Amino acid sequence: PKGVLYTHRSNYLHPLRALQADSIALTPADSVLVAVPLFHVNGWGFSFAGPAVGAKLVLPGRHTDGARLAKLIREEGVTLAAGIQTVWLGLLDYLDATGGNLPTLQRVIIGGSRCPDALIQRMEERLQARVQTSWGMTELSPLGTVAPAQGPERAVASGRPPIGLDLKLTDASGKTLPQQRNVTGHLKAKGASVVQRYFKAEKDAVDEEGYFDTGDLAIIDEEGNLTITGRSKDLIKSGGEWINPAEIETIVGRLPGVGQVAVIGRADPKWGERPILVVEPQKSHVIDDKTLLDALRGNVADWWIPDRVIQVAHMPLAATGKIDKNRLRAEYARA
Repeated sequence: PKGVLYTHRSNYLHPLRALQADSIALTPADSVLVAVPLFHVNGWGFSFAGPAVGAKLVLPGRHTDGARLAKLIREEGVTLAAGIQTVWLGLLDYLDATGGNLPTLQRVIIGGSRCPDALIQRMEERLQARVQTSWGMTELSPLGTVAPAQGPERAVASGRPPIGLDLKLTDASGKTLPQQRNVTGHLKAKGASVVQRYFKAEKDAVDEEGYFDTGDLAIIDEEGNLTITGRSKDLIKSGGEWINPAEIETIVGRLPGVGQVAVIGRADPKWGERPILVVEPQKSHVIDDKTLLDALRGNVADWWIPDRVIQVAHMPLAATGKIDKNRLRAEYARA
């Protein structure tokens, strides 16, 4: 709904950040499958970064089912593929059903939401490719952080910010936290490719220090790796205290047989809001509601445990491919 205003300068500087060796690190030898719409966070910047080094761009259009992606990867010799995790779930399911490999594929960059460790492991083992997790947003042009392109360790967080982007954590009022490592805070970003002002807006979108409020809650570890722990707008206030849906989603998402998971708040006359767990099981899997809730016991506070479980055949997705929580709220929040 808000137009992010780019400049020629920001569109020039962003590829320099994206092309760093421990970032997206494209070369002229790369064939890049951009399985993400160009309207979605600026096509992740590939429309500029690819031509900047002479890499080949493979654009699949609106059809990103597993069969078509596998065909494109093989025919175009794709070395790097980028997209959200729901896209790669479809590709994995197709390969498991039909067999075959993708021998040219070396790396897969995922983003959109935190990816379960089990899915990253499945991707790396089945695709024989390195998975790079990432985080970004349209307002950052869009790259924020990315796991290294090289190294022995498996990506478990969203990686580190390349040079040119500064991150910091604040409290809810915007005050910088004195401790910036291993604590949860509101994430702010600053840099030459960070939005200064929205299109036709009268005021800047950054504070007096030049930091943009991302709306994300995050933790930064000792090595500078970022983990997004939720969206501030998605927090559920129950009995005057906050519940973070992302923490519940991460735990349930690790369970065998779970395809996609979302937690939304439902109006409650006593507590204000209570959480509902919505789960899409993987194909041919049957999951008991009790199993889903038992996985949370001992891992989150008892009062965080959802009051209701709803299992759906197909999780509603927005145009960007992310889970459409607005549709879930419209259908189930008043149930």
